Amino acid sequence: MSTEPRVVLFALLGAASFLSVADQAHSADITAGEDAVILEEKWDIDIRSPEDVLERYSRRLQILTPRGAEEYKGAAVGYNPWISIKDFRGSVESPNGKRFDVKKQNIVDTAVFESFVLYADSKQRVMIFPGAVPGAVIEYSYVKEIRCIFFMEDTFSLQEEIPIRLRRVTVTAPASFPLRIAVRGGKPEYARSEEDGRVTHTWLVRDAPGFKREPDMPPEQDVVGNIVVMPKEIVWDSSRIDASQWAGIASWDWSLVRERVTPTPEITQQARELTAGVTDPLEQTRRLYDFVRSKVTYVAIALGIGGWQPHAAADVLRNRYGDCKDKATLLISMMHSIGLKGYPVLVRTRDDGLIDRDAPSPSFNHAIVAVPQEDGYLFLDPTSEMAPFGDLPYVDQGVSVLVVKDDGTGELVDTPLSSPETNRANRLVTASLNSLGDLTGNYIIDMWGQTRLEMIQQLESKPTEQADFVKDLVSTLCPGAVMTAHEVTMPARPSDPLRITIRFEVPRFVTRAGSFEVLTPYLVRFPYLTRIAAYSSRRSPVFFDYPYSVTSETRLRLPPGRTLKKVPADRESTGPGLAATTKHELVREGDYQVLVVRRSVSVSKREIPVSDYPALRDFRRSRSSHRPFPDRWTSSSPIHL
Repeated sequence: MSTEPRVVLFALLGAASFLSVADQAHSADITAGEDAVILEEKWDIDIRSPEDVLERYSRRLQILTPRGAEEYKGAAVGYNPWISIKDFRGSVESPNGKRFDVKKQNIVDTAVFESFVLYADSKQRVMIFPGAVPGAVIEYSYVKEIRCIFFMEDTFSLQEEIPIRLRRVTVTAPASFPLRIAVRGGKPEYARSEEDGRVTHTWLVRDAPGFKREPDMPPEQDVVGNIVVMPKEIVWDSSRIDASQWAGIASWDWSLVRERVTPTPEITQQARELTAGVTDPLEQTRRLYDFVRSKVTYVAIALGIGGWQPHAAADVLRNRYGDCKDKATLLISMMHSIGLKGYPVLVRTRDDGLIDRDAPSPSFNHAIVAVPQEDGYLFLDPTSEMAPFGDLPYVDQGVSVLVVKDDGTGELVDTPLSSPETNRANRLVTASLNSLGDLTGNYIIDMWGQTRLEMIQQLESKPTEQADFVKDLVSTLCPGAVMTAHEVTMPARPSDPLRITIRFEVPRFVTRAGSFEVLTPYLVRFPYLTRIAAYSSRRSPVFFDYPYSVTSETRLRLPPGRTLKKVPADRESTGPGLAATTKHELVREGDYQVLVVRRSVSVSKREIPVSDYPALRDFRRSRSSHRPFPDRWTSSSPIHL
C-alpha cells in the first residue's frame, strides 16, 4: 500500500504525547546554533468542492551554516494524475544581496517512492537552488490544482527541525462543506471568518524553536504538535467515501477489494494442494500463510487507484509477486476457497505514528489479514517473510487497525503487543582463564521473535561485512574481546531461533592490584539500557520498538589452584516496566573452580513517560552499583583471586 505524495522538503516536517512549543526551553535568539531558519511560510488552501482544491504554497528560508546549505539546497513537490503543479518558481538572494531566479534546467521530475516499488505514477518535481551558501536566502512557491480532495495537504506541523519565524496556514471552504479540524500539542493563533457562504480558518505560528530529536523517542508524528484539517467526505472518481466514520472508510475499502478476493479454480486447486490431509482450520491457515509469505515476492506496482486497490488474487498467484495488499488479498482468497474466513486489515505502522481513534481518516500505509477467533482476531502479515505464524512485525504491533468485514462494515481494534518472552535472547558463555590471566571462550547467542528478525536483517543486509558486524557485537558484549572465529546459523523455519556462535579471547583479562589479581566476571553486558539512561533529563518519552528479554549464563573456569576471595552478592532491580537480576555461584568441576553468573533483563513497557525517566535512571544506577559502568570498574565490582 502506497502513501501518496504531499509536499516533500529536503528536511523533516513534523507532526501521543505531544511536546508543546511553550514547554521547550529556548534562548531569546531561536536561531543560535541552527543550520537554517524559516523566515516565512504560507499555505493557502481553497476547497471549492471534493473534486476541486487549489493549494498555494510559498517559503522563504535563510541558510546559516555549511550543513544547512547541504540540507536545504533543494525542495520537491509531489504530484500524480490527480494533482497538477502550476507556476513552480524559486529564487536565491546571495549574502551580498544579489537576487537571481532559479532556471528551468535546475528543475527536474523524479520518482517519489523507494526502490521497492517497481513502478508508480506518483512523482515529484525537484528544484535545486544554485548559490545555496551560508547567509543566502532561498525562496520558492508553487500552485497545485487538486482534482481529488484525498490528496489535499491535511496536516501542518507546529515545529520543524529548524526554527520558524512565521508559518501561516489558511483553509477556505464552503460553509456547508464538512471538515474535521483539530489542533494537537500547541496553541497557534487562530481566526475564523465567514463571507459569501465561505468560511476561512487561519492559524499563525510565530517564533517556534527548532525541534530537536532525542535518542529512542517515539515517532516524530506523536510528539510534535500539528494542525489537522480532514474532509469528512471524499469523492474519488465515481466513489463517494464517508470519511466521517470508520465504517464509511471500511465500506469504501471493501468496494475496492470485494471482486479481487473472489477465488478462481486455480486458487482453489492451489489451496487444496497445500492443505491436503489437514482438517484443523488453524493448521490449514498456517500452510496457506507460509505459502504466500515465502512464495510470493514483494513488488509494488501502484498506478492510479492501485495505490489502494489490490490486484486480483488470481493475478497475484499467477505472477507470484505483489505488494502488501496483494499478498493479503491472495491469502484471503485462498482461505475463502476452502471455507475459511479472513478479512483485510488497514494498518498505519507504528513507525509512522499513531492514528487518532476519534478522527476517522484513510491515513493507512499497510495491509494485513485478520482471522476471526472466539476471543478476537489472529493477525497475519504475509509481507513479513520471517515472521512466524501468529506473530507480527513490531511495526504492526500495538496499533489501532481497521478490520474490513465481508459485509462492508468495519471494526477498529488494536493489534496485540508481543511479550518480552516472545522477543527473547539467550546468551551462553563458556570461558577459561589460564595462569597468565588470558581469557578464551565461546559465545552461543540464540534469538527469537523481533530480536531475531532485526538481527537477520543486519546479517543479511551486509553479507560481505558480516564478520565485522559480529566483531562489533562481541566488543559491545565484552569490551576488549577479540573474535577469532564465528558461525551464523539461520533459522530453517520461522519458529527456529537464529544462532550466532563466536570464539573469542581477551588478553590480560586479569590485572594485578597489589597482592591481588582482579577480574570482572561480566562477559555479557547490556549497553543499550545504559545509553538511554545516560541523560540528565528528557523532553520526550523513551520508546522501545518492542518489549524484550535477555537472559545470560556465564561459566568462567578459573586457573588450577585458584579460587575467589569473595563471591559478589546477588542483586535484583526494578524500574518503570523494567526488571533485572544478577546471581552468582561458585561450583567445582573436576580440578577447577567455575564461577557461574546468571543475569537477566526484561523490558515489558513499550513507552516510558518523561515523568518516569528519573526512575529509569535510578534503575540504571542500581544495576551499575554491582558491575563495571559503563566500561570501568567500581570498587565493589572486581573480584579478587
